[in-house]
Amino acid sequence: MTQEEIIKQFTNLSEGKLTGPEWLSWFNDYTDDIEKLCGRRAFLAVKPKESLSDIRNLYIGQLGAFEWLQSKKVETYLSDLYKKGWEQEFEEFCRQEKQKEKELQKTVEEKFGYLKTVYPKFFKQLTRSYSNSDHIEKGVEGETIKKKEQDLSITFSDEIIIFYQSISKLQMEGIAIDFAELSTETIQNKNYLFMGEFWLHGDGDHVLYNTENQNVYVLAHENNPPKMIKISNSLHDLVEKKIVTYLKENE
Repeated sequence: MTQEEIIKQFTNLSEGKLTGPEWLSWFNDYTDDIEKLCGRRAFLAVKPKESLSDIRNLYIGQLGAFEWLQSKKVETYLSDLYKKGWEQEFEEFCRQEKQKEKELQKTVEEKFGYLKTVYPKFFKQLTRSYSNSDHIEKGVEGETIKKKEQDLSITFSDEIIIFYQSISKLQMEGIAIDFAELSTETIQNKNYLFMGEFWLHGDGDHVLYNTENQNVYVLAHENNPPKMIKISNSLHDLVEKKIVTYLKENE
């Protein structure tokens, strides 16, 4: 491979005369020669990336090749073929993403529309964060809640009842709250309801609801020693603020 051969191929790329497979095949065949003769900077500027489409690699490589040819005083022109191809591809990508968003909003509306009035911010966030791997079940009946109160020898606060009448199971990335797992715990002479897990500070952190002041905590078990950390003033705030923020950060 000579510099003249590289100039010829770079000129073909600059003028939009190569297909994606042709450019990738040539680059792979002469990778070492290209880096040696063009320098590291130019090599990286034209190098195709596996994560990109053919047209995107052509467009990026074209810009790098054109810049290198100009530095060598080689007369050529910059075709807009690849640029237009990339713009069309990007427009199609955006169209598909908008369609997916509409379908997701429709799915969330059909499955969880009843949450609008109770947890409007959480419902709105579901239209952006919900996926097929998530699992949310409708709430349990009042009689089931009363039985749980009897089993635990406790009277639930209104917001606990409202929550479990709305959502009996909430499983999303880093969140696992299940009515079936609801139990009582006493930590440092204070009474809590164990609701599930919320991985704010570490995998497996427990969600604990203080039955006296209705504050919500996580038990950061990876701390040494494990530490109770308050995360919201109420269960309603846990859902509408803390969980919504967490989901936004992990979109």
